[in-house]
Amino acid sequence: MSTFSVPVFEQIRDRYLQAVANQDPKAAIGPDSDHFVRASGYAAVTEGVYAHQAWVFRQAYPDLADSDNMQKMARQRKITPRPAVAATGTVRFFGAAGTLMPIGQQATTAQGVVVVSTASGAVGVGGTVDLASAAAIAGAAGNLSANTAATVDSPPDGATAAATILTMTGGADVEDDASLLMRLLLELSEIAQGGNEVDYKRWALSVPGVDRVHVFPTRRGAGTVDIIPLPATGMPDIVLLAAVQTKIDSLRPVGMLPNIGALVIAPTEVITAVTAALALAPGATLAVVEPLVEAAIARVFAALEPGDTLVRHRLITAILNVPGVTDVTLAAPAANVTSLVDATHLEMVTQGVTSIT
Repeated sequence: MSTFSVPVFEQIRDRYLQAVANQDPKAAIGPDSDHFVRASGYAAVTEGVYAHQAWVFRQAYPDLADSDNMQKMARQRKITPRPAVAATGTVRFFGAAGTLMPIGQQATTAQGVVVVSTASGAVGVGGTVDLASAAAIAGAAGNLSANTAATVDSPPDGATAAATILTMTGGADVEDDASLLMRLLLELSEIAQGGNEVDYKRWALSVPGVDRVHVFPTRRGAGTVDIIPLPATGMPDIVLLAAVQTKIDSLRPVGMLPNIGALVIAPTEVITAVTAALALAPGATLAVVEPLVEAAIARVFAALEPGDTLVRHRLITAILNVPGVTDVTLAAPAANVTSLVDATHLEMVTQGVTSIT
């Protein structure tokens, strides 16, 4: 395959001067000559033209194009960046029995994340009430660890200022260019077939809040397909499942029975706790190493799909690759953890309580 080597400034200038010398061998072409000055100006302009030509070439291909041009190509195929999605979950409020906690009650974490109740309820005889809630601002920053402490903003009479955010997951930022490009390349590389496996994946990925999708054709028998949409963190909630189901129903083959043929579901979690004792290198501290180890463990779990086996040794390897860790004793899991996908099972290994010491 032939290639074209783009000349640099000096090459362009020297070619100009060579052409002058070919026309008039006696012409002055030294650094202090008029020809040299003109050649330098010509080379500067020509180098810019070559640079522009290279830029124009890149804009023809979505994986090389600038962000705005790549997005224009995506919009031509009705693919637009997914908007940000607010995290949702449950907040536990405390107070005297009978105290009404209203819709819109805010609570703030120590990190400044504000959550707002989306339902109202009265405190029970046990002194607590659990209310559906959502992050006040859409985005991944609203995703919180289980049982995060929070302070209630202006609690009503009878309620305490303390609250516990039991769960808050599913938040997603505006889709970035890398994710949008992936969907665009999927659209370009896979011709729509009116309902093949890639079509279902493409359709589900277009729904805000969906980070990745797993499709299982004929798991429940001929003429069926199961779609598992997953957010960036945690498991899909009923709101996300309903949104994806609505999208799938609007595009699926017309002959499929609704809510039977193409079914959007969440996998059954095989929740796996991780307990690890670290040996640290001289100078390393647990305060610095622990978040790095937790991130490494999370990446191992994030790579798992429904039906995959969590290989215990991969956890050990991931932990040992963290700078500052010289050895690890992994008490849990004690063995590989399996998940099953068949006609009656749709399991996925997920991360449970993690303890690092």
